[in-house]
Amino acid sequence: MGITLRISKKILSVLFVLTACFASGQKQKIAPFYETETETSLNGMWKFKYIKGVTAGSDSLFYSNDFDTCVWDSIKVPGHWGLQGFTEPTYGHLPAGLGLYKRTFRVPPEYKGQQVFIRFEGVLFAYEVFVNGEKAGEWSSSYNGAGFNITKLVYFEKPNQLAVRVSTRSKEYQFDLCDNWALTGIYRKVELFSTPNVYIDDYTVRTFVSGNRTGEIKVDIEMHPSGDLLSVDETLQVMLYSPEGELLMEKQKKVNSESNNFEFIVNSPQLWTAETPNLYSMKLFLLKEGKKQQEISQKVGIREISIDEGVLKLNGKAIKLKGVNSHDLIPETGKCLSVESIKKDLELMKRGNINFLRTSHYPPDRRKLDLCDSMGFYVVCEVPFVFGREFLKDTSYRHFLIRRADATIKRDKNHPSIILWSIGNENPMTQITEETGGYVKKMDPTRPVLFAGYGDLEKLPDCADIFAPHYQTAEWVKSFQEDKEYPVIMTEYAHGLGLAFGNLEDVWKEMFRKDNFAGGAIWHFQDQGVFLKAKESVDRGKLAYNVWTDSIHYYKTTLEGADGIVYSDRTPQVDFWQTRMVYSPIQIIEDLMMVVPGEQQLNFNVYNQYDFTDLNTFSGTWKLYKNSKVYREGKVHINCAPHDTSNFSVSINLPENAKKSIWYLRFEYQDSKDRALYEHNIELITASGYNAVTKLLCNGNNEKICGGKDNNDKLSVRTNKFVYEIDKNNSFINISSVQDGKLLLRSPLYARTGRFPKMADVTVRDKFYPEDQDYYWVPWLLEPANVQYYGQGNNGDGAQVTAKETFMRGKNFPKERIDGELQYSVNKNGVLEIGYHMLPVDATGVFLEAGVSLVMPQEYKYFYWVGDGPFSSYPDKHRVNDFGIYKMHKDDINFNGNRTHVKIGLVIDKAGNGIVVSGDSENISVELKNGCIILSQNVLLSGLGNKKKKPLKLVQVNEVEKFDGKLKIIPLKAGQWPDILEEVFKGDYPEPFNPFYYSYDTTK
Repeated sequence: MGITLRISKKILSVLFVLTACFASGQKQKIAPFYETETETSLNGMWKFKYIKGVTAGSDSLFYSNDFDTCVWDSIKVPGHWGLQGFTEPTYGHLPAGLGLYKRTFRVPPEYKGQQVFIRFEGVLFAYEVFVNGEKAGEWSSSYNGAGFNITKLVYFEKPNQLAVRVSTRSKEYQFDLCDNWALTGIYRKVELFSTPNVYIDDYTVRTFVSGNRTGEIKVDIEMHPSGDLLSVDETLQVMLYSPEGELLMEKQKKVNSESNNFEFIVNSPQLWTAETPNLYSMKLFLLKEGKKQQEISQKVGIREISIDEGVLKLNGKAIKLKGVNSHDLIPETGKCLSVESIKKDLELMKRGNINFLRTSHYPPDRRKLDLCDSMGFYVVCEVPFVFGREFLKDTSYRHFLIRRADATIKRDKNHPSIILWSIGNENPMTQITEETGGYVKKMDPTRPVLFAGYGDLEKLPDCADIFAPHYQTAEWVKSFQEDKEYPVIMTEYAHGLGLAFGNLEDVWKEMFRKDNFAGGAIWHFQDQGVFLKAKESVDRGKLAYNVWTDSIHYYKTTLEGADGIVYSDRTPQVDFWQTRMVYSPIQIIEDLMMVVPGEQQLNFNVYNQYDFTDLNTFSGTWKLYKNSKVYREGKVHINCAPHDTSNFSVSINLPENAKKSIWYLRFEYQDSKDRALYEHNIELITASGYNAVTKLLCNGNNEKICGGKDNNDKLSVRTNKFVYEIDKNNSFINISSVQDGKLLLRSPLYARTGRFPKMADVTVRDKFYPEDQDYYWVPWLLEPANVQYYGQGNNGDGAQVTAKETFMRGKNFPKERIDGELQYSVNKNGVLEIGYHMLPVDATGVFLEAGVSLVMPQEYKYFYWVGDGPFSSYPDKHRVNDFGIYKMHKDDINFNGNRTHVKIGLVIDKAGNGIVVSGDSENISVELKNGCIILSQNVLLSGLGNKKKKPLKLVQVNEVEKFDGKLKIIPLKAGQWPDILEEVFKGDYPEPFNPFYYSYDTTK
C-alpha cells in the first residue's frame, strides 16, 4: 500500500549524475548521524573572540596550539554570540563577522584503540574545525549536523586543543537566513563519541502495514568499512521489544559485504498514529566473537503512509493535518533549546488540539523529533534552503542542496512522526531544486515529497507527491477541483500577524470537507521574539511591534516576527484559543435552541475530527446555567466514528418562571490525559423570546419622570433617581445621581468610523493604499460640529430632542464628512434612547468599524456583558467565542475589541456605579484610550484580514449609503441595581489577566 513513485526515466538518469556530483562535492566523510551510548559532552564555557568582517587578521592562526587566548572572553556553548553581548541580534539579514572559539578537552581512555569522532549538531553559519592545530573538517549547512573523524589527530595521554572558526559568510549562507532571527554561533550540542574500527555507519528502519493484522519492519544496515575491506568476524544482532517492553523476537547474522538486512513480521501490531503513538523498541548490536562491540537503540513506530486517488492516508485511513509551523526559538537563549522547553511547546500544542508540525524551515533539534514520536505528532521535515532564491538557477549550487538533503534524510529518516519531506520553502522550480526533490525521493521512497509554497499544480515535477500552496482563501479551497493524483496540504495558511489571524475557521472548514485536502499548518506557533533591554522606555500611546514585560525589558518581535498564536514566552493569545476550538476533534454544531418551561429533551448534532478515534472513548459533562450559576449538570456520552456525524440528546427541566433568567447549556470534554479538550455553550431561548430579560430591564426600571426643563442651553430630565442632560453648547450627554450628585456619564456622542489600527490594518494599508490615510480613517472617533437642535419635547412620560450634526473627517480630507441626525429621548422608565442616522458625504476609504461611541470616566474599570465571549469577535474571527455571561477588567490583555450578539453590557466602577447598554444582539466594542474605556456600538464591521491580505469583508465607504442604529442606556448607582442585574451578574469583580506591561495590537 505504499506511495506510487513518480520518478521518470529522465529523473533517474539525472540522479545517477547527481550521485557522482554529490560525492565530488562532499569534502570529507561525515560521521554517523545516529546517537550512541559513548557520547562525551563538550558543552560548557569556551574561550571566544568576535571579529567584524570576514578576515581574522592577527588572529588568523588562533587554532595553533601555542596561540594565547588568555585575554579572550568566555562564551557559553551551546549559545549565540548575539545573545551573549558580543553583537546585536538581527532579523532576516546578517552582518559579516567571525566567531573564534577555543577550548581544551580530554579523550576518555576507553576510546583508545577505537575510532574517535567529534560531532556538531548545529552551527550558524559556516565553520571549520581544528584539533591540535590540524584541520579536521568544515561544514556550511547551518541546520544540519555534521561530524568528523579525528582519530589520527587526538592525544590520549594529554589534553587536546579544539578550535572552531565560525563565519557568517559562505557561498550558501543565505539559504539559512529564513524568516527568523539571524542568530549566530555554536547553538546545538557538541560531543565526542567513539565506534569500533569496524562499525555500523548507518541504518534505515522502514515499516509497512497490511490492514490492522500484520506489520512489517525492515532494517537495512550499512557497515564501515564496506565492500571487500569489511571484516568477516563480526555479527549483527537485532532485538525487537513490544511497547510494553516485552522481547518479541531476535535475529542475528554474520556481517555481509553486500547487504545486511533484517525483516520482522508483527501480528496484530499496535500501530503508530498521532492519536495512538505506540512505539516498539529495537536494539542493534555489533558483536565480535560473541562480545558486544557496539550498541544502538531505536524507537520504531509501525505505520505506513500512502496516497490513494489524491487522498493522503496513514495505515490505510485518510488523515487530516491540524498543524502549525514552528521555528526552534526561545527568547532568552535563541535556537539553543532545552529538552524542557521543547516538551513545554509540544504539550502546549497538544492542549491546542494540534496534531501536525511543520519544521519551518529546517530540520529541528533532534530531541523535538524524539518527543514527536512519543507524544504523537505528524511532522513534515524540511530540507533547509529558504532565502537566496536567486541562486537556484545556478547549477554550481547543486551539490550544496544535495548535501543538505542527504544530511536531513540520514539523520531523521527513522522517526515515525515524520510522514512527509519538504524540499525548501517557497522556491522557484528550477533544475537543481527539482533534482534535489528527486534525490530525496530516491533516498526515501516511503514518504511523500512536497515543495512547500510552490503554487503551480500544472508544473509540479515527477518527484512531487503533494501539492502545497500557501495562503489560499476559503473560496479558493471550496472551488478547487478535486485532483485524483495529488493531495493538497497548505503548508502555510492563516497568517497569525499580531492579533488579526483572520479566516482560520473558514479555510479549515472547507479543507475538512474535501477529501483531497489533507490539512495545513498555521503560520506561526510562537512569536519570533528575543528578550532584550531597551535604552529608553516604551511609548504606550503608539502601536507596538514588541511585547514589554516592564518599561524597558521586552521581547523584540518586529513586524515580521509578531506572527504567533502564542507570545514569545508562550503565553497563549486569543489566536491559540481560536486554533484550539477550530481544531477540536469534537464539534457540536448547534449554537442556540428554543426551550420551554418544564421537562424536555434537547437533541444535538456532532461531528468527529479525529482520524482513528471514536468519540465514545471520551466522557463529557453538561452543565445547565441559570444566569451565573450551575442549575443542573450531568454526564454525556457520544458515539461518533472518525470523520463522521452523529447525534445525542440531553434532558433538562426548566422552572415556570424561566423567561425571567438567562439560560445556557455548557458542554466540557477532556482527553485521556485529563487535558481540557473542548467546551461549547448553547444559548437557550425561552418560548416567549429572549428579549423578555432585556424588556424587564428596560421597562421595569422602577423610575418615573419627576421634572425637567428645556431651553437653548440644555435639555434636562429628572427622574426619582437620575438627572439626564443634553448640553446643547458642547453636545455632551450628562447623567448624574439625584442622591449624591455623582456624575455617572459625561461624554459627547462620537461618530465612529474605525478602530485603533492593528498591525494587519497597517500592513494592508501600506501594501494597497499609497496615500496611507485614504484607507482607514484617522482619527476614528469624530466629534460633532455644526449642531442644530429641534423638535424637542418634555412631558410626564419623558422628553426628547433631535439634532442635526456634522462630523468632519479631518484636515487631510476637508470635503469628506458624515451628516448625522440623532434623536435623544428619555422614557418614563428612565431609559435614555439614542437613535441615529448617519450619511457619508463625499467620503472615501474604508470603515474598519462604524457606529457611535461614548467615553467612560477613567474610574470605570469593568465591562460585564451577556453575549458572545470572552474574546473579541469579527466577521473573519468569531469561532473562538460562545454565548455566556462574562466579566473583564479594562487592564486585561484580552479586553480590547468588538463583542458580538450582546444583549446587555455594563461599564462600571468597583463600587457598582456606571451604565448599562441594552439591545438585541448588538456589536458592542470596548477599547482603551488615555486610560478611559471607549464604549461603542458598531453597526458596520470589517474583518481583520492578515499580513498584507485584505479582509474578505471590507466596508468600502463609497458603497455605504447610510448607517443607522439605536442605543439604549440605563444609569446604574452602586447598591441600587435592578434586581435582574443583581441576579445575572452577582459575584466577585475579576482581576485582570495582564502578563505584560504592554503588547502590540492593544491600547492603554
